[in-house]
Amino acid sequence: VCQFQIMLGRRLRVTTLAALVCIVLGQPKHLALIVIDDLGFDDMGFANKGQIGTPNFNHMHDNGVSLRSYYVQPSCSPTRATIMTGRKPVHTGINYWIPNQAYGLPLNETTLAQVLNRRGFQSHAIGKWHLGCHKTPYLPTFRGFQSFWGYYEGSEDYWTHNYYGNGLDFHQEDSANCSIKSGCSKLLWDAVGVDGAANYWDAYSTHLFTARAASIIKAHAAVDTSAPLFLYLAYQGVHEPQQSPQHYVDPYNTTILDNSRRVFAGMLSAVDEGVGNVSSALEAAGMLQDTLFIVTTDNGGPTTECSTTGQSNWPLRGSKCSIWDGGTRGMGFMYWAGLPSVAKGLQYPGLIHAADWLPTVVSALTESAVDPSETLPLDGIDMWAALTQNLTSPRTHVYYGIAQGGQGPALRDVQGVKLIVGTSGGGKGEWSLQQFPNSSVSIPGPPYAYLAPQDLTHNLQTDDQLVFLLAQDPGEHNPLSTPLRPDVAAAVLSLQNIRVKYAKTAVPQAVPDPSCPKFTGLNTTDPSGNPAKYIGPWCD
Repeated sequence: VCQFQIMLGRRLRVTTLAALVCIVLGQPKHLALIVIDDLGFDDMGFANKGQIGTPNFNHMHDNGVSLRSYYVQPSCSPTRATIMTGRKPVHTGINYWIPNQAYGLPLNETTLAQVLNRRGFQSHAIGKWHLGCHKTPYLPTFRGFQSFWGYYEGSEDYWTHNYYGNGLDFHQEDSANCSIKSGCSKLLWDAVGVDGAANYWDAYSTHLFTARAASIIKAHAAVDTSAPLFLYLAYQGVHEPQQSPQHYVDPYNTTILDNSRRVFAGMLSAVDEGVGNVSSALEAAGMLQDTLFIVTTDNGGPTTECSTTGQSNWPLRGSKCSIWDGGTRGMGFMYWAGLPSVAKGLQYPGLIHAADWLPTVVSALTESAVDPSETLPLDGIDMWAALTQNLTSPRTHVYYGIAQGGQGPALRDVQGVKLIVGTSGGGKGEWSLQQFPNSSVSIPGPPYAYLAPQDLTHNLQTDDQLVFLLAQDPGEHNPLSTPLRPDVAAAVLSLQNIRVKYAKTAVPQAVPDPSCPKFTGLNTTDPSGNPAKYIGPWCD
């Protein structure tokens, strides 16, 4: 037997811990893949000595497998594409976040949902998509999901769900291949929060996505709890804009004096509460003990550029949009009630990359491997045995790819030798301040800074390079001077050879369809009959 404790949130009006008894099974049946947008390396309560209250995440971390050398991509769309396909941006062409242009995850890519559906899963997506919406075939229910409830673009207001004045971006699609032009897709006008209205606080997207997840779980269990479920829950939190219901912020009024960090803490607390309530819904449905949770950020925290909201990546260098480790070494962990004792509370030191999730979850949930004919060639490696038995990671290197501004590429090996091609990892390359309870540290950075992507090559012809020894210098403070020590020089040469291999298999960066008009909100009317705009495929 095993025990799982859940801190049930205020939304359910429960304030006590519930101990749940479960039977250890041979393998999990269901998958809850939870993406927290723009989470920094030093933001969870277990990382910052409880400065931010994250009891549900703390429990999963303390009783699951924490990934200490886990890497994602520098920004949101590249990581989401990587998770969905098991393939890195160098091979999908999604090297930086998709900026309202007419392209998306290429249609010849196979998604995790499609792979799991072939094995009998029901797959549902909730929250942020950001993998293309200019044409209908790029939308979630055309990429393997039986339903979608959320927004297509990369960000929006947490209450009005309006995309920066361009229109409402909140959609309900309850079947596969559900489109706007067929009349299946619904705009969620009822979810729009009106300031001063009785339902204003309930319209907060974190609450709405949590409630949708609970509804999907309940409906799934009502049909057949033995059927496997894939729940892709991509929260809007903690991405900008910096918005939180005040009652999540107030508990930090005396412990976090920096206003930016304090509001950020409220945003993250709301997400933590939501995940606790999702866990409660799974328990009520009799599915909790069978569910594998994967919790991941999509990039490092945006501490100095690319949508800052108060994050910290201490002790790492750099921000979201960079290939410093602060932009790419992600916060991630997994939990399952049936984990063997060696994996419970494990701080796994081995290398793991977001591309590894696709083959890993297929192995975990189905005890089978992905057939090479199912997908384009995978970059991901099956990590299930390594993570659950504390074995040496089969991953021997990480290819970071390219920063938002075109710097790089970067690579590292298992010993921690890191190579950045060129003279910078991108962005300001600054260090975050360490966070503590009862501290008043200031989080630097403007509220928003955009880094325009440059031409990307993956094979820059330059002799300039930066070399770091991450084992001794995880914050990348001290680039090595030449001549390099012989063993380090040999490691760098090996990384250069790996870089050449990636360059030979690289695909071009995805570019806008020239036949499509520029992005614009589409015309419609709101429930009162007034002219309005919404976000949807503008190039069908």
